[in-house]
Amino acid sequence: MRRSLTNLHAMASIGVVLLLLVSVRSTRAQNRQVGYRPPNFNTLSQQEPPAYQPRLPASPLAGGLTAARGDAFMDAHGKAIVMPASYYQDSQGGGYSQEYQGGGYGAACPSCSGGGYGDASLGASMMGGGNCYGGPDQSGPHYFDVSVAAVFLRGEELFDGAPSFASVGVGLNAPRVLNPGDEGDYEPGWKIAVRYDLGPLSLFEATYMGLYDISASGQARSLDETNPPANFQLFSPFSNYGTGTLIPGVDDAAVVQLGYKSDLQSTELSYRRYWVDRSPRITGTFLLGFRYLRLTEDFTYNTFALAGDSSRLWSSENDMLGAQVGGDGWFTLRQGLRLGSEIKVGLYNNHYVFTNAGNLPDVADNFRSTVKGDQVAFAAEGSVSLVIDILPSWSLRGDYQVLYMNSLALAGGNVDAANYFSTATQTQSDALYHGFNAGLEYIW
Repeated sequence: MRRSLTNLHAMASIGVVLLLLVSVRSTRAQNRQVGYRPPNFNTLSQQEPPAYQPRLPASPLAGGLTAARGDAFMDAHGKAIVMPASYYQDSQGGGYSQEYQGGGYGAACPSCSGGGYGDASLGASMMGGGNCYGGPDQSGPHYFDVSVAAVFLRGEELFDGAPSFASVGVGLNAPRVLNPGDEGDYEPGWKIAVRYDLGPLSLFEATYMGLYDISASGQARSLDETNPPANFQLFSPFSNYGTGTLIPGVDDAAVVQLGYKSDLQSTELSYRRYWVDRSPRITGTFLLGFRYLRLTEDFTYNTFALAGDSSRLWSSENDMLGAQVGGDGWFTLRQGLRLGSEIKVGLYNNHYVFTNAGNLPDVADNFRSTVKGDQVAFAAEGSVSLVIDILPSWSLRGDYQVLYMNSLALAGGNVDAANYFSTATQTQSDALYHGFNAGLEYIW
């Protein structure tokens, strides 16, 4: 459909150009018949320039060489810049800005005569002053058609309250090892967003983010942790580090291993509506839509002990579906350079599935339990972004992102240090992810 419209538009444009050429040729022929002599426009360059003339063309950062060498009111494709309108009271000369002499757009600029565009104070400080802008910055709403980014996030508070999983020797004061609350690394993922215009001031946006391999592991060996080296000297928190009842296959361990694997995925379908501040440098959108969040975990605790080997599993699935609201705001620092911020909050139904399982040397002690349920959950996300235009259709983008979720059934919240065999399920944990995004934006 878009290609058909493009072809029709191209054919119509060619037709208009041909009609103009025929009209010009006919006019010239008539002028020659009546002795008319066309003016020589080359002599205009020798005349005195008008009272107001832009000192600087549109920024080449976003407009390229065409904008840098061409007319100050021309974009990178040679098309006229369309200045967004905004009404200001007390404008003199019919302009759109307060205290402008001769009209203009933006904040007060007493020194401008004959028109201006933008914020006077920023123009004076960034362009040398004198006429508000040396040339017009294009500072309309931030927009893209497709955005793709690499995501690097790290989880926090996932194992708050969980104990160290081994002590070296017996006793409450014995050295502890394998603390799952230690900070992990940033884990890689990716994110894509696609936008479709619904009208002049509204659009539909679809966003997906996925981190599929959030993982960590740790191991302690009795021979490595003791001095002089001694085997089977690792004890678990479930026996109060050897001071309580020992668990065969768990305490008196030679090797203790922890393993954690998780994935985080997000899908959003949103309606956005533009808003524009009094200054065109400040714009943004309001957001309303639906979001699906999925967080899964597998946490394993393996012991190789004097009485045999054991394995303990805490596994969780959280599927959150609901509605969210929010918005973003952008400030144009300079044409082609924007600083923005976004916040989104939502209420969700969290369908959780949690599994407790254990395998011990005595098969009679093995157990497995699965609990399912639904509950109301909350999620909020915020970000700070910087976008730099590098070509007419391409921009670089960097973000710092924070994602918070609560009312979750998480592995860390279900480790009961007093009971290795516990199958009780705690469903009010929360999770915090934060990190950086880096990617590209593209406009058709």
